[in-house]
Amino acid sequence: MEGLGTCIRHKRKGNIMHVIGSKLLRFLFCLPVLLILSLTSLHSETEESWELLESEHFLIYYQPNETHPQDIADIAEDFYPHMNRLIDGIEIGKIEIWMCKTQEQFQAAAHAPIQDWAVGCAFPLSRRIVIQNPRVIIDRKFQLSQVLRHEIVHIAFGQRTKSTIGNIPLWFIEGVAIYLSGEWTPHRHDVMFEHILSRSIIPLSELTHRFPTPERGAQLAYAESLNAVAWLVKIAGVEKLWEVIDLLSAGNDLNTAYKQAIGWNLGTFDAEWQASLFQRYYWAAIFSNSYLFWGSLGLVFIVVYIRCRQRTRRQLSELEQEESQVDAFFEPKTLETDQDHQG
Repeated sequence: MEGLGTCIRHKRKGNIMHVIGSKLLRFLFCLPVLLILSLTSLHSETEESWELLESEHFLIYYQPNETHPQDIADIAEDFYPHMNRLIDGIEIGKIEIWMCKTQEQFQAAAHAPIQDWAVGCAFPLSRRIVIQNPRVIIDRKFQLSQVLRHEIVHIAFGQRTKSTIGNIPLWFIEGVAIYLSGEWTPHRHDVMFEHILSRSIIPLSELTHRFPTPERGAQLAYAESLNAVAWLVKIAGVEKLWEVIDLLSAGNDLNTAYKQAIGWNLGTFDAEWQASLFQRYYWAAIFSNSYLFWGSLGLVFIVVYIRCRQRTRRQLSELEQEESQVDAFFEPKTLETDQDHQG
């Protein structure tokens, strides 16, 4: 009986395993089909959710009822002629601009992890720009036109420097994009001023491959990138900036390009730029900061008022002293003098 029971248990176990195995095989067989159907459905749904507006130089992909694609095309086309020198002699083709509806869609379209505070990104070699919904851009105190111009410069600069773009320091790439796009944000002056006074400027050598992840650190990195490129133009002229870009386009690294264009390597440029910050930026930062400006102006008025009041008091004191003195004409004459006069 014991043996029979063991045999029955084995038989039942075998039947159960057979059933499970057959079901598992059917499931594994069906799984690729299910995945294919799911991916096909998702792809079809995604394809239907995007619409396209084509202009002379751009392909605008957008979500229906979420943005005005013609406005995007107008901003992009108006700026395109300003890149003539950057794209001179190269054919970059049409640039894609993907206008996303949500943060999730923004990250999915970028195919890369994007910081929560980011509003746009560019992929120069594939001529692809992905930006947030214009409402999100406005809510985060950015201007849509500036974001578009910034990313378009990234595409053009990357197309021009294809052979070296992977080795160009990030601070120079971002500095060029901000400078050539004409992007100007007042808060960058405040950021620079704060970190100059606290002696917490990040060396450019530490901004070669990546920027700080926290938004505050990243904003300082962007401000420094613009400042460094603008200082290059200030001390050497804008033609030297274009010479550096031409040298990069010819296959040189940035260190070589700097040495040939301005006679400094990157280490020297970094050191000289940092040394110049406090001296050249101090007063500019004060007068660009409204609180410091009006505070300083108020202090000037107080000093002027005190000095004027002191001068007025001094003048009144002198006047009182003069009035206290009796004129010689009104002084009483001596008797002797009167007698002499009578004789």
